[in-house]
Amino acid sequence: MNYLLSVENLKKLGLIHNNTDTKLLAVAIKRSQDMHVQPALGTPLYKALLNRVETSSWTQDYLDLMNDYVVPCLVAFVDYRCALLLNEKLTNKAVGRVQDENLQPNTDSEQAAFRDQLRKDAYFYKERLIGYLMDDQGVKYPEYCEGCEDLTCNENVKRDRSGYKPINWQI
Repeated sequence: MNYLLSVENLKKLGLIHNNTDTKLLAVAIKRSQDMHVQPALGTPLYKALLNRVETSSWTQDYLDLMNDYVVPCLVAFVDYRCALLLNEKLTNKAVGRVQDENLQPNTDSEQAAFRDQLRKDAYFYKERLIGYLMDDQGVKYPEYCEGCEDLTCNENVKRDRSGYKPINWQI
């Protein structure tokens, strides 16, 4: 599997504690990048970034896109997803809430308020990423404007442009 972000970098950049289970974080990264970052980037640009991560072939424009827009968006979505994921445990006997003897868990209302703030953060970064790419109009990142002209690209996800308002938007 290809990841836009390593678990180690997630722990450095996000709110998640260093001793958190790497397997759970890897799943959260993969799901967040597939469900939130890929629709923001569009499939062609998403695949181009995965290829650049794998081959370490970066230009300054793509490095700026990753460091300034994609990684903050992905980290925020992983934090949001993990705020719930890390409290729950799936076993062969039941689904339950994990509790640590050194940590008092949040009440449901505290948990909801915390996740709401994380959701707002994540969608802020996603809207900023989409806005940056739309303002660029395919100049630096031509893959963003690539579409599906025929029926051979069923794997492409629908591009998300929600929440974006161009500069000087008039209602």
